[in-house]
Amino acid sequence: MRTENKYQVSLQAQDNYKVIDDQNNEFVAKLTGQLMNDGKRPVVGDEIIGESQTDFVIIKDVLPRKSVLKRQNEGSHQREQIIAANLDYVFITMSVNQDFNLARLDRYTTLVWDSGANPVIVLTKTDLISDEQLADYKAEIEVNAYGIPIVTTNKDELSSLEQFGQYLTPGINVAFIGSSGVGKSTLINRLMNQVVEKTKDIREDDGKGRHTTTTSRMHLLINGARLIDTPGIRTVGIVGVSQSAAEQTFSDIVELAKECKFSDCQHESEPGCAVKRAVATGELSADRLASYQKLQHELQYSGMSGRQIEQAKTERMFKSVGGMKGFKKNVKKIAKK
Repeated sequence: MRTENKYQVSLQAQDNYKVIDDQNNEFVAKLTGQLMNDGKRPVVGDEIIGESQTDFVIIKDVLPRKSVLKRQNEGSHQREQIIAANLDYVFITMSVNQDFNLARLDRYTTLVWDSGANPVIVLTKTDLISDEQLADYKAEIEVNAYGIPIVTTNKDELSSLEQFGQYLTPGINVAFIGSSGVGKSTLINRLMNQVVEKTKDIREDDGKGRHTTTTSRMHLLINGARLIDTPGIRTVGIVGVSQSAAEQTFSDIVELAKECKFSDCQHESEPGCAVKRAVATGELSADRLASYQKLQHELQYSGMSGRQIEQAKTERMFKSVGGMKGFKKNVKKIAKK
């Protein structure tokens, strides 16, 4: 008699799977025809019910997820791609050379807050910059990502790995996300104390690492923590994220906006805007506001057709004069004079 047990997906590449049991044994797995027909495909991190066969496991059901990390697929079509599931922490990995970008960090933190997991910011390759520059970067991050822990690593100090100890506890699922070549795979190899992910040296022309990871993969630490390496993300699309996740990322602007004259203030050209006033006084950076506005516009356009997006852009441009209709009325009045 075949027995059914609970497993966790450790590898997913198209319709090829591997799963891990509660004793950390890994097996090749296959989907049932019913799951394929239903489009119910598990991802790395998913807990599943499987039936053990002689040399593989049949995946019969996917259990409810406690968290889901997803992003917009690259290309012209706005489609969500699930990166991993059931995560406790997501390590947003960013190198401190050319990859350092606060606006991109805003988008990563929004994705993580939306997933239901907790973000941790990891700065890699810190041996490439001075201590003063690193302190400046950390100060900038603390303004944009207030309250989110920051971990710093470099290739020379093994002691930097100790900072991960409080997050990598038995039974915890974590994922590393970031652009290609920021050092995610190298960091996982060091945490595992063995080569489990292929890596390449950084390019001399731009100081970036070469992309090596092509699919999400789970690795097991000796203590039972589970690490997921993910492919590098070129474009951090935020289609489908919740407004509450965006507000959590930009909580400073949300608080300032409560003092705006108009409750629907877009912080562009409206009178009595507390956010624009904060920019003028230096309390808030113009780049920070621009990052917020760009993200808000993308959320507004989510699910719209190309024509609807153009209409929304036009209406926003003419909002200060009563929208497009108000603008046309004003033009007519001027023409009659």
